[in-house]
Amino acid sequence: MSIVRWYKKDPINVWLSAFVFLFVFLVYLYCMAPTVSFWDCGEFIACSYILGIPHPPGTPLFVLIGRVFSILPIFSTIAPRVNFISVLFSSVTVWLSYLFIVRTTGHIFKGKESSPWTKVAQYVGGVSGSLFLGFSSTYWSNSVEAEVYGAAMLLMVLIAYLALLWWERRGEPQADRYLVLIGFLGMISIGIHMTIYLIMPAVFLLVILTDKSKLKDIHFWAAGIVLSLVMFTLVPFLVSMAIALILSFIFCQLNPDSKTWNFIFALFLFAFIGYTVQLYIPIRSALEPAIDENDPRDWKSFKYFLERKQYGQVSMVDRMFTRRASWISQFGTHERMGFWGFFREQYLDKSLWFIPLLLGLLGVLESIRRVKGIGWMLLFLVLISSIGLILYLNFGDGTRTNPVTGEFERLEVRDRDYFFTPAFTFFALLMGLGISKAISYLGEGFEKLGKIGSKSLVYGASAIFVLLPLSPLQRGLHSPDNRRNNFIPYDYGYNILNSCDKDAILFTNGDNDTFPLWFLQQVDKVRTDIRVVNLSLANTDWYMRQLKNYRGVPLSFTDQQLENMNLVQLPNGKILRVQDQIIDNIMETNRWKYPVYFSTTVSPDNRVYKGESIDNHLMMEGMVYLVVPNEGKVVNVPKTEEILLQKMKFRGLADPKVYKDWNEENMTVNYSVIFLNLADTLRRAKEYEKAIQIAEKNIEILPQNWQPYAFIVQVYGQMGETQKAYGFIQNSKGIEKERLYFNLGFTLKTLGKEDQAIEVMYKILSLNPKYAPAFKFLEATYYLKQDRDTLEKLLRDWLAKNPEDDSSAALLGQITKPGFTFPRQ
Repeated sequence: MSIVRWYKKDPINVWLSAFVFLFVFLVYLYCMAPTVSFWDCGEFIACSYILGIPHPPGTPLFVLIGRVFSILPIFSTIAPRVNFISVLFSSVTVWLSYLFIVRTTGHIFKGKESSPWTKVAQYVGGVSGSLFLGFSSTYWSNSVEAEVYGAAMLLMVLIAYLALLWWERRGEPQADRYLVLIGFLGMISIGIHMTIYLIMPAVFLLVILTDKSKLKDIHFWAAGIVLSLVMFTLVPFLVSMAIALILSFIFCQLNPDSKTWNFIFALFLFAFIGYTVQLYIPIRSALEPAIDENDPRDWKSFKYFLERKQYGQVSMVDRMFTRRASWISQFGTHERMGFWGFFREQYLDKSLWFIPLLLGLLGVLESIRRVKGIGWMLLFLVLISSIGLILYLNFGDGTRTNPVTGEFERLEVRDRDYFFTPAFTFFALLMGLGISKAISYLGEGFEKLGKIGSKSLVYGASAIFVLLPLSPLQRGLHSPDNRRNNFIPYDYGYNILNSCDKDAILFTNGDNDTFPLWFLQQVDKVRTDIRVVNLSLANTDWYMRQLKNYRGVPLSFTDQQLENMNLVQLPNGKILRVQDQIIDNIMETNRWKYPVYFSTTVSPDNRVYKGESIDNHLMMEGMVYLVVPNEGKVVNVPKTEEILLQKMKFRGLADPKVYKDWNEENMTVNYSVIFLNLADTLRRAKEYEKAIQIAEKNIEILPQNWQPYAFIVQVYGQMGETQKAYGFIQNSKGIEKERLYFNLGFTLKTLGKEDQAIEVMYKILSLNPKYAPAFKFLEATYYLKQDRDTLEKLLRDWLAKNPEDDSSAALLGQITKPGFTFPRQ
């Protein structure tokens, strides 16, 4: 149907679909990240720009799309061009979702077209359901930065929509062309993300449930089995695909008039063409791009890569059979991984979780009842994308040890809700169908009852359903899903790089202190002289071969030695991991030629040499620790001061309109650690005024962090400037003043100024009579002084305002007994 005919047939539908698209698009564009974000975004942007190979399974189609967008002059820099892919594709997905809901409800209401509520129900369900999707938390957060899920959901919903079109035309001569196109899109979609392929068995289910000829056709079943093998193992899939393609071609030539063989051959041919996008991986890897994860240039590494053996280890399929967490953790509300915890916060406030659930269940019931095949397809998609993925992904909750490897299964490092994006997407479609049916029920019910003003009631209910998605919209605009003006990840990587001297070797720890650095070096050409060595990847031979042969990292190991490295036990019984041996060899081969640094994010367990901690040989310079030959100096004061005050960027940290997620807040705490280490070094050198200036700069950058406030109070106490400390505390905004006063009192006590310390503690209790630390301080002080009368008065005053304190009541009873004496000191 042409656009003109579509518009003439239902102009309201066209305008509403355009409204949905533009509304969501403008929100996403407003909230789009202006540059790189944490986690995988830096890697994806860099790989798109240089045509690199990101982590398994490589996302070659996304990289190619990203490269196209990176050269389009739609923004002045590269990062927002790649971020824009998610904005655009996610908005189109919401638009398609609206069309899917409206089109499906048209079949649900078949025979009721004359009802005045049919169109209203269709439009309201389409608008509300698609906006619930657009403003759901997980979907939104993936739609404003360089992630694969925007493109992934577009392909999934597009395939579902094409399946709906096939279902409408099943039995017609040209209907199977939709299935051929779906086969092509399904295979090429693996080049975005493997999750997309979950829709293929759902489409297969739709076909066999609604087309008896396909249900009885052994050729179609065989095709389904062959195409499904791509989800499990590579060699059987490729072999069976080749055989199927050859045989179907032969039989197609022998039976040119056979619609069945023509269809089967076309299905295999276009599926094969779609799968060839994977050839980008070995071809590009052979050209040695700067980012070439797993080095998948030969058959063995390419096979491991596509089977998602992250870092060349156990495949995800093998891993799923050893449970890494309890069922309640994986299905419940456990932090960072529990599915129910993610679901209940998707569409509305978690206290209102039952509303989306009821609407979705109504959508399931009505779609299965009225459009059986489509309903079962949607239900299958939600179940396989939720329960199926919970079982497959097998997230760890940090409570178990793997019985096979003996390694502790750590808690997931971040919220894993994004893996369940397909479940949340298709449940939103079911919510839209449920809303449509709810409006229809209301309209028909009021008509049957003959209620006066029933139209107003139904229109009012419709308005409520349309306005409901504005609740998650409001929440999202004032949450980390809004990444507008957020330069924190960019500045974090920039600050690490610019803490290093020329030609440095820099050891990093994980994604967030590595991927932003890759982005800065490869895309923005910032400090390309620095050799970044990621310690997580240092356990792999391919990564260390690349660093040695192409990045100039000093290593004396041969390629064969790197390939055969394993755990080593020292004479003292300590175990050296591969990454430990790599650190040792780099140190010994380098021989102080280049400066060697550890990022401050590298844990003490990883800062080792010959199995021993080298913290006594580390000197802080900005956001890195320089390895030095002699023990002693902990902070390079002039260098760190220069880096902090002249080289580092801190954009948006103090701006409450730049929303920070828990990860960004945790990462930026490192800034306070650096500032306060420098300030404390100055304090110990009795350079009090300078120490205060550094701490004040810390407050300027991170005003919500209480630690620099407490430090300044401590310094004033040491200076004997108690009144200045009082004035500073009174002028401190947004910080718990009791905590600051307590820090002052404790400092005075350590300086031997006990009377002043007591005065401060009483001041705290005058501000907050329930502040237990101040009371306990006074209680301990008077007890040690054996001042029975003052202690009794303190206890009585405290218990008058805190009668629930049983331990203090017991002490009062003890000291007021006749003949009580304090223990000898």
